[in-house]
Amino acid sequence: MYDIFQPRYEPARSIYEAFQAEATKRKGRNVQEWQAAERDAVYREAAHQAQKLGLRRPTMDEVVSAEQSACGHADYGAKWAYRITEVMTK
Repeated sequence: MYDIFQPRYEPARSIYEAFQAEATKRKGRNVQEWQAAERDAVYREAAHQAQKLGLRRPTMDEVVSAEQSACGHADYGAKWAYRITEVMTK
């Protein structure tokens, strides 16, 4: 299935995919559980991509801040991934 919001380039693409994969596990979890799991998944993938691509590794606080700034947008997952990518490339 085609996802119009999926970023086309790394590291945003892999970060977005990590979020999307974890988001499929929301059922049966409370909000705090799935938020923590999604943040962890995104953080781990961002750290992996940073090492792989020679970029700056974001902190968990930066991951949370990027998520909070993306909240409420129709393209929430993509905005989250792009904002983390911006942090990584500064």
